Amino acid sequence: MRKVFAAYEKLMGAIYSLIRACIAVILVVMVCVTFMEVIRRYIFGLSFIWAEELVRFLLVATSFFGGAAAYRAGALACLDLVTSHLGENIKKAIDIVVTILIIGVCIYLCVQGYTYSFTPQIANMYSTGLKLKMTYVYLTIPIGFTLLVLFAIEHLFDAFSSDLTPKNTKSEGKES
Repeated sequence: MRKVFAAYEKLMGAIYSLIRACIAVILVVMVCVTFMEVIRRYIFGLSFIWAEELVRFLLVATSFFGGAAAYRAGALACLDLVTSHLGENIKKAIDIVVTILIIGVCIYLCVQGYTYSFTPQIANMYSTGLKLKMTYVYLTIPIGFTLLVLFAIEHLFDAFSSDLTPKNTKSEGKES
């Protein structure tokens, strides 16, 4: 079972690296397009019709993909006012319950997001400037939640495997 966990963790690490690289590229594109648009608008009095729309769509993608990556990195804000005063076993149990709730909510949002993305009103709609099918834009939301589910499953594996592995074995770097 540990081999499965290790393989899953390795896969999630690769996905995480890919997400980070994509976010970096998206941010560079957003900065370049925004800078170019500011120069064109204020110096030449011209504007690309698609620039603002592209930056807006990329910002949405960055938010959802970045949120999933931040969850994996443990960089999301959390309120631990109550749990910081509890014992380790209770903290771990609460962490497992919260992670299961996160997975459930995100699966629900994934299903609803995919369903909504392919409704006729969205599937037949195109963006004004880019002439891009709005289905592609709306799909960034359920894809982001799908990534969050995958990372939450990894977190759940970690929580359960840390229950099975004594702390001194982990700290010494020995395999169980």
